[in-house]
Amino acid sequence: MKKYVFLGGYDKTDLLLFLARIAVLSNKSVLLIDTTASQKARYTVPTMSPTQKYITNFEGIDIAIGFESMEDIAEYTYEGTLDYDMVILDVDSLWAYQSFGIQPLDEHCFVTGFDLYSIRRGLEVLEGLPSPTRVTKIYFTKDLLPEEDEYVMFLSEGLKVIWNEDIIYFPFERGDQNVINTNQRFAKIKIRGLSKEYLDALQFIAEENLGLSAGDVKKAFKIMEKA
Repeated sequence: MKKYVFLGGYDKTDLLLFLARIAVLSNKSVLLIDTTASQKARYTVPTMSPTQKYITNFEGIDIAIGFESMEDIAEYTYEGTLDYDMVILDVDSLWAYQSFGIQPLDEHCFVTGFDLYSIRRGLEVLEGLPSPTRVTKIYFTKDLLPEEDEYVMFLSEGLKVIWNEDIIYFPFERGDQNVINTNQRFAKIKIRGLSKEYLDALQFIAEENLGLSAGDVKKAFKIMEKA
């Protein structure tokens, strides 16, 4: 049961729902954990009876909200253990990073826009890394300028971060936001209407960071396109 950790103060909920759905359609059992302070998933993912902490299933994804550790989730399920192919964590604090037992060998992605809140909130987590850790940069920005990446590199100097060479870039067009808003209103995870750039970035993360095969990702896209 490998953990896939998406760090940062930037809103990652919809991105992670897309990725988790792709994984489910690739025959993976997936637990998505929202550990963030805002708990956006509580408000955008449908559930019958929300409580302080709960697990709901949405489009084949088990989504855990309000928990403080992996052990807390296991105890809630009455199983004592968790048996998933993949655990995807949305993390925006050092407390959550430590509480959920994340290790340097887990897959790490740093997700940020270029407002100072997103960058600095994310860097607070990176500052607490216990040992050198490989991290992939995922940038949400209209036009990726060289100085934007240089700024992140400057702020992260001295941290225990080994940046992967690839930078994943979401230009995030207005049409992408419209698709996401429609998904939320109708409680679906569809990709029809997303920009080619958004889809290309999703495919790259699914294959390179989640380890899904290109064939499985393409099949998942076809299903999500028709949903």
